[in-house]
Amino acid sequence: MTTAKVILFTSKVLKNGEHPIMLRLIQNRKVKYLNIGLSCASDMWDEKTQLPKKKHPLAKEITYRVNSITTNANREILNLENEGRAYSLEELTDILQSSKQKTTYSVFSYFQEVIERKERADKIGYADAFKATLLKLKNYRRGKDLEFTDINFSFLKKYEEWLDAQGLQPNSIFLYLRTFNTLLNYARKDKLVKDDYHPFKEFSFAKYRRTKTRKRAISKDEMMSIAQFSPDTQSRLFHSRNYFLFSYYCGGINFVDMANLRWKNIERGRLLYTRQKTGEDFNILLLPPALTILEWYKNTNYLGDDSYIFPILSDFHKTAKQINDRVHKVNGQTNADLKEIGRLLEIAVPLTTYVARHSFATIQKKNGTPTAVISELLGHDSEKTTRIYLDSFGNDVLDEAMKALM
Repeated sequence: MTTAKVILFTSKVLKNGEHPIMLRLIQNRKVKYLNIGLSCASDMWDEKTQLPKKKHPLAKEITYRVNSITTNANREILNLENEGRAYSLEELTDILQSSKQKTTYSVFSYFQEVIERKERADKIGYADAFKATLLKLKNYRRGKDLEFTDINFSFLKKYEEWLDAQGLQPNSIFLYLRTFNTLLNYARKDKLVKDDYHPFKEFSFAKYRRTKTRKRAISKDEMMSIAQFSPDTQSRLFHSRNYFLFSYYCGGINFVDMANLRWKNIERGRLLYTRQKTGEDFNILLLPPALTILEWYKNTNYLGDDSYIFPILSDFHKTAKQINDRVHKVNGQTNADLKEIGRLLEIAVPLTTYVARHSFATIQKKNGTPTAVISELLGHDSEKTTRIYLDSFGNDVLDEAMKALM
C-alpha cells in the first residue's frame, strides 16, 4: 500500500526563512520526499489541513497546486496498483516527475512560478511586469483561476475589450497582453501545453505597435531655466534637479542606470556604462555642466572609485530586490520634486525623469542634428536599430552633437 501526502518539511529552512512544501510518499515503511517547488512559513501553514492558512497572500494558488499534485500522485498510484504488479517508490517517483510539469499548474500558479524564477535570477523589473499582468488578469477574472485550455482567441478578445473599458492607454494594454503572451510561450517551452498551443496566433498586435506614446519634451530655454534654478543644497529639490540635468547632459541616461553609476564609470572626461535594460555599452562625452555636477558629488559623496556617484544607492542595498525597490522609491520622489520645480518655473509640461531623456533627443533634432545620428533616440520603434545607426558614427560626430545641448 502506497500513500501520498503533501506536508510542510520543517526540518529544512530555505534562504527566505520558509520551509519547503514536499510530497511525502510512503510504501512499506519506506519514505521518500519530492520537492514540489513551493515553500511556506510555519506560521502560515495549517497543520490540520496541510494547506496554507487563508490569510496567506498566495493561499488560493498554493492550495490549487497542492491539491493538483496530490490528486495526480494518487491517480498514478492507482494506475500502478491496477496493473497488479509490484512497483518501487523509485518507479513511482520517475512517473510523477515526468508528469509533474503537465499536471500541477493553473494559469495563476504558473504566473507565480515565472515571477519566482525572475526574482531568483535577479530580473526584478521583469518579475514586476509579470506581477502587474497577473494582478490585472485576476481583476478581470474576479480572482477565479483558470486552466490553459480556457485561453483561446475568444477569451483574449474579451479580455482586450475589458482592458480597454478600464480606460487604460494603448501602451498599457499592449504591455499586459504582450506579457501574457510571453507567459504562454514559456508554458509551451516548459511542456505544460502542446507544441501547437498558440492562443495569440490570430491575435494582432499591429495597432499597438503603431501607437505612439504622446511625447513630452521641454524647450532648450526651459531646460536652461532649470539649470539656473538654485535650490538649497541641503534640500531634496537640489538632488532631483541634478539628476534631471545630468540625464539631459548625458544622452538621456535612464534613471536606473544613473542610480547605478559608480566613480569607476568616469574615465578621461567620458561616461562609460552598460545600459541595464539592453546590455548595450555607452561612451558619452561629459559636458562642462555634467562635470560640474560630478565635481559637487565628488566633494561630498566620494568614498572611492567603486562607490556610487549619486546618493541614491549605497552598500546597504545588496540584493537585486533591495536595489530595485530603492531606485523605484527615489525615482518617485524625484518625479514629485521635478513637478514642484516645474510649477515654480512655470513650465507647462509636468516634469519627470523621462522628460529629461526625451528632451535630449527632441532638442538635438531641433538643433539640426542628423536623424541618423540620434534616430530620434527615444521615439524610435527599435532601440537596437537606433544603436546600429549611432554605432556607424565616430565619437567625434557624436561629441559635436552632444555639445549642441548647451
